[in-house]
Amino acid sequence: MITDEMFRDAVLRYKAEESRGSFYDIAANLLDRGFTKEAYLLLLATWNFASFRYAVTSFDLVAFDATVKSLEVNFQHLDGKDIRTADFDSLREDISAIYNTLSQIKGIQYTGAPKMMHLRNRDLFVMWDAYIRGLKPRKSYEKLDIVKRGDWDIKRYGDSAEDYLEFLRDMQNRFASVSFRKNGKSFAKAIDEFNYVSITLQMQRAEKTVSPGGTETATTASADDQQSVRTVNTETFRKATTGSYYGQISEPRIVI
Repeated sequence: MITDEMFRDAVLRYKAEESRGSFYDIAANLLDRGFTKEAYLLLLATWNFASFRYAVTSFDLVAFDATVKSLEVNFQHLDGKDIRTADFDSLREDISAIYNTLSQIKGIQYTGAPKMMHLRNRDLFVMWDAYIRGLKPRKSYEKLDIVKRGDWDIKRYGDSAEDYLEFLRDMQNRFASVSFRKNGKSFAKAIDEFNYVSITLQMQRAEKTVSPGGTETATTASADDQQSVRTVNTETFRKATTGSYYGQISEPRIVI
């Protein structure tokens, strides 16, 4: 059972060990101040770098902006919803529409979509990555303390919106007994930090090997790097935002 003490300890370790945390805070601040496009781009460039770096040179900013705006009506339906109490069956249509649109965009894909969704609704959506999704070899998970204790099931989540909804339900159930309150941090974000410290970080460290010259090298690429990159760029945006006005927008400005 995941206790309150274990949960709080993981959140504290996350703050100490993850240097990109400040970029998340900046992105959240940008979004809150109305710089939505800039906030998403900063998040993708720092927290979805493995995929975004391959798309950045051909990324259609005008179409991206229109796509984000077209999804706002779906996001508004989810405003006020919280991971603790959400009825995901009733929210399925809007969540699926957002996830399906974003995950088809080159540079965002299956890892980046929940990150953008979380940034827009930090109380409802929990982020994931290839490690948390169970996409690594089973033997790697069996070595984790959280798995040995029986606090995490070795489970593989696919790429679909239904898989992400299942993940959200699992997170809701797994952390139902945890009591966590902290000003400035949502429970959904704290869950992500717990998962990252307990799974992702531990597995990444285990993947590192020492070469004969003494240099550490990572042996496993992310799931988004391993999959073939689909040719989904401007045309995907166009389909996702049929009927939207594609006016000119300025280049992204990071305002802090």
